[in-house]
Parts: sequence; structure tokens; C-alpha cells
Amino acid sequence: MELLEPTASPHGGDRFERACDDLTPAQQLAVGSTADALGIVAGAGSGKTMVLTLRVARRIRDGSADADHTLVCTFTRKAALELRDRLNRYGVPVSVPAGPGGVPSPGVRAGTLHQLALTLLKRRAADAGLAPPTLVEHRWRTLVDLVGDRADASAADTEIGWAKARCLSPDAYADAAAVAGRTTTITPGRVAEVYAEYGQLLARRGLVDLDDVLLRAADLVLEDATFASQVHWRYRHLAVDEFQDVNPAQFRLVEALLGTRRDLCAVGDPNQAIYGWNGSDPTLLLSLPDRVAGLEVVHLDRNHRCTPQVVAVAAAALGATGVDPPRSAAPDGPVPTVTAFDDDRAEAEAVASRILERAEAGMAWSEQAVLARTHDLLAGIRRALDESGIPCRFAPAPEAPDVETPGPATGRAAARVAANRRGGGSESGGGGGVELATFHRAKGLEWEAVAVVGLEEGFVPVIHASTPVALDEERRLLYVALTRAGRVLECSWARSRTMAGGRPMERRPSPWLADVGAVAAEGSARPTPQAAAERFAGLRANLRG
Repeated sequence: MELLEPTASPHGGDRFERACDDLTPAQQLAVGSTADALGIVAGAGSGKTMVLTLRVARRIRDGSADADHTLVCTFTRKAALELRDRLNRYGVPVSVPAGPGGVPSPGVRAGTLHQLALTLLKRRAADAGLAPPTLVEHRWRTLVDLVGDRADASAADTEIGWAKARCLSPDAYADAAAVAGRTTTITPGRVAEVYAEYGQLLARRGLVDLDDVLLRAADLVLEDATFASQVHWRYRHLAVDEFQDVNPAQFRLVEALLGTRRDLCAVGDPNQAIYGWNGSDPTLLLSLPDRVAGLEVVHLDRNHRCTPQVVAVAAAALGATGVDPPRSAAPDGPVPTVTAFDDDRAEAEAVASRILERAEAGMAWSEQAVLARTHDLLAGIRRALDESGIPCRFAPAPEAPDVETPGPATGRAAARVAANRRGGGSESGGGGGVELATFHRAKGLEWEAVAVVGLEEGFVPVIHASTPVALDEERRLLYVALTRAGRVLECSWARSRTMAGGRPMERRPSPWLADVGAVAAEGSARPTPQAAAERFAGLRANLRG
């Protein structure tokens, strides 16, 4: 596994104690539980990563777990880095990788499930004197060569990923896809054919893809008793973050790692399960008490990020679920708004105007975001922000380098004004840029002020969501988007929107806006682009003065 942080912080003990002193009763219960098997249901803003890392640190401090035999897994390298950093700050030794053929340093192993699976395959190959597996990181490129059509390759890529996540063979794909209500641009039979041909091609070339890594690692542990005993000796205490995003292939690996033991801490929120389209199964989190004997369940019932007003709107959008979202523990804030605009241009201009108003009042660009269901909906927003001189960027992919897209020079200047008014003093420390993100991309992020745009039927829910399961996931996705706002939340839709090809189309509000509107305020039209430009000119004048 790609691990960092060679030593524990010398002040980790003090930080651990201070962090524990600030915990709520529910958080204290999760951190201090003596149960080996623990499920933590941690809603939006409830401090789940802090609680998870404090629990790992507490167990290592009191001797109920050994750092060298503790494994903490999550789903992205960015999240893994955060886990390592927190563990280090709490005085927990974190393992670092060795060079080729070497041995990792002592300490907690923290990384992604894919990194762990690849480590297991490499270790088994080294033990057997075999070459390590060769990884195909971009399945789509291989599929383009195989089928000859980029669009068909993209559709097949998605479906093969879903099938492997569900541990399905090519022969089992079509029936399972029908039951799940999968819709594709190519027939299920053709998907199955391409899936089989793709598997044969990888086998001939001695290659594996990322999904194969999970499947083969689980196979090794389940089928090789000697190797399994080594793995179970090494990894005795297992923690998995974002458990609502676990798919059957990943769960199979988790069960293989546990063996007959039940030393597991699973953290997740069923209300934020938004990757069913990609193979995840949120029922795995809910069914853990039946699957893991003696599992204790703790609910983190306070949202420390969002105001009560934001929480009320998000809960209304979510609707009735089996798990109530956490209540707000934050101070009151402004009532969120729902605004209907005549067209998407007016919506984009209003969003830009409100961002400028907040910047003039002292809010940094980087504390503001605009979210939409699809990337295409953000294009018009980007144009309006550029025209107003507002620095902005599209949020990077979870595994992509965090490189900012520079905004206009005037935008950078105004960012310094906002930063200076807040006492930040520099663009990099308090300015940055407004972030543009899809609902999926926004998962795990947060801002003080968020505009959620394009809340129209056909986008929210997305048009191809036709089954009850898919519609439930769309509501959870909207909930995730709304709970990215800490204090200011503005929702909007357009009565007319310019679609692909430049043609305007009449739109209707999302069916869920009625529920949202019951606890939100009705918005109003915003200043014109001319007024926004004048306001921005004032910011530049302040800078020169």
C-alpha cells in the first residue's frame, strides 16, 4: 500500500486528549466502545473521520489493538491521506512503504481497498517467485481497441465495472442487469459478449484491471489457507470508512480479511449512498448487524457543519428513510431560498451576482461553490463567473492532482481584497476560487455558501432514473448536495434552458422542490450583469486605493 507519515507526532497525546474533551456523548460512545465489532452510522457533518481516527488511536493507546496489526481502509487516496494525517496528529505510528523487495515500517496501515488488494497480490506473487500482476488502469482504452467504437466502449466500460463490482460473470450479466433495471446504449447481450472478449484478452496478455484486483485478492485469501493465515496474522483489527459505498466485491474482500474474527469498525451513512449505479450496495451497511455477530451500532446524531435551516431543507429533500438524518448542532443561519428564473442565463447571472455580494461582504471565493447534477449544467455558470471576473475552477476528480484553474487577473485581485477583509492576508491563504462541481464530485467537500442550480425535472431526478431504487438514490444525491452548505444555501431552477444544439426547452421544477419549498423561502430575481460589473469595479477600486 502507498503509505506515508513515518513517525507519530510528538504532541499527539495532548491533541488526542483535547479532541476527546470536545466530543459529544454519541461521539464519546463510539470512540470509547469496548466492542470489537462496531458499526458507526455517521450522518452528514457528524465528524465521522475524526471519530474513526480517535477510536483507532484510543484502542492503540489502551492496548486493545496493536498499531502494527491495524488496517484502516477508505475509497480514495485523498481520504486515505486525511486518515494518515489525523492518526499521526493523535500520536499513532503510521506505516510507510519500503523500497522494492523491502518491508514496510511498523505502524497502522492506512490506504484504499484497491491498494490493499494489490499489495496482497504482489506479496503472494513474491512468495511464489512469480512476476507481480500487471495492471490495466484505463479499461476504456482497451475496450475502444476491442469494439472499435468510443461510445459503445464507454457503455461497455460502465456495465463491466458494475458487473465485476457485483461479482457477476459475463453469462450472469444480462439477467442481473434486467432485474436491476440497467439501461444502456448497447444491448445486454452485446455487453455480455464484450465482457467475455475483454476477459479473454486480459488473460492472454497476463493483465488485470482494478476490479480484478479486488476479486483475485479475495480469492487468494478464501482459497489458500496458508496465505490466509498470514493475512489474518498481519491484519487483526480492521476499520472501513464510507461503508455505504462498499460493493459486493469489496465486501467479499472485507469478509475474507476478517476470517473467523469479528474485529471490525465500519463507518458510514445510508443516506449518503450514491454509487449504486456503479455497483455499490447500501444494504450491506444496514445488514451488518445480521452479518457480524455481536456488532454494536452507534448513531452520531448531530450535524456540526450545517445550520438548522440547511438541515431542515436537506431533510425535506431526502424524504422518509429508514435512518433519520442528524439534527443540527450549529448556530442559526439564513433561511435557504428556492428561486425560479425565466431562463438559464438569468440563473447564471444571478448566481454570479450573489457570489460577488458575499465576496464584497468579506467571504472568500474558496468558501463558495456552485453545484449541479451534471457537468453540462455548470458550463453556463462558468461563463457568467468569467464575465464577472470571478476566479473559479471545476472540482478535480477524487484521484486527480489538486491543481487549481487560474481565474482572471481581476478576480485574483478581488480575492485578495476579500482575504484581507477577513484577515487572511493572501490569495492562497484565504482567497482561492469558487468551486464548480457535480453532485457526485461534491461528496466529502463542504463550503460556507452553496448555490445548487438546475433543480429541474429530468436533471433532479436525472431522466434515466426510472426504478424505485434509482429514484431513492437520486433523492440521496440531492441530500448530499444540499448538505455541502454550512450556512448559506440557494436553490434554483429555470423555466427555459438552452439544451444541446442551442435550442431552448421549457422546463419544470424538480418534483422534490415542493417539499423543499415548504421549509425554504421564495427567492427573487437578482441584479443584472451590469450591476454585477459595477460592483466588481468597486472591488478593483478598493484594491487600488
